[in-house]
Amino acid sequence: MSNTYLEALASERSHNGFLRKVVACTFLAGAFGTYVAYTVPKTIDVHLAPDIRAGSVVEIKNGVGYIPPENVYSFAYYIWQQLNRWQEDGMKDYPKQLYNLQSFVTAKCQAEIKDDMKNRAKNSELLQRTRLITEIPGFSFAANRVIADSSAVWTVFLDMQLQETYRGQNVKDTYVRYPLRIVRYDVDRERNPWGLGLDCFSDQPHRLDIAQVKDGKVQALPASTNTAPLPSVVPAAVVAATATAPTQVTPTQPTH
Repeated sequence: MSNTYLEALASERSHNGFLRKVVACTFLAGAFGTYVAYTVPKTIDVHLAPDIRAGSVVEIKNGVGYIPPENVYSFAYYIWQQLNRWQEDGMKDYPKQLYNLQSFVTAKCQAEIKDDMKNRAKNSELLQRTRLITEIPGFSFAANRVIADSSAVWTVFLDMQLQETYRGQNVKDTYVRYPLRIVRYDVDRERNPWGLGLDCFSDQPHRLDIAQVKDGKVQALPASTNTAPLPSVVPAAVVAATATAPTQVTPTQPTH
């Protein structure tokens, strides 16, 4: 009898040991599943190109989607135009616009713009000045206007007409090519749903020759595609002649 009881006891102990292993494995599997569920992105950003009539394929990696160059260009154009919109008085409107757009501008760029404000105020280039910039007709988005340095950094070339008045008198009317640096800037979804930020310039702006603009012969943009690396210096072809323009833009500060 004793041997029978001992064998039964050993069998129960073995069975209990097996159950403990099953429980431990179940616990580990549950913990691993919880960790995987925790690491899965809760939201996914999807950037679609404006024209999707032919269909579109969206690639998502780690919850981050590919941003089409059209969207990057639209962001750059909108923010840059708004930042340079002084409706009544540049002394008030310039800092007001920066404040309103601060969620779309990186901290470094904000510091550069504030320095520009001080310099312009010191040189009497803000008081009672109005400013607007518009896209030159016929020189809107093209594939080579957005050059990707990486999946998170772009250079956007904007060809803009810049106009300023002082007390109702025109004091500036010129054409400028702005090489703007745009970066992923996902810091506040409530205030910046784009997830992009203006990081000022990737290189110095260049004035375009007015005669060539009117003749439709603006200097060529880089021939790079969106997968090509960003050139360290804007090609010499971008640099425009300056002799024919009645006013001068000094490209030493963030806005011109």
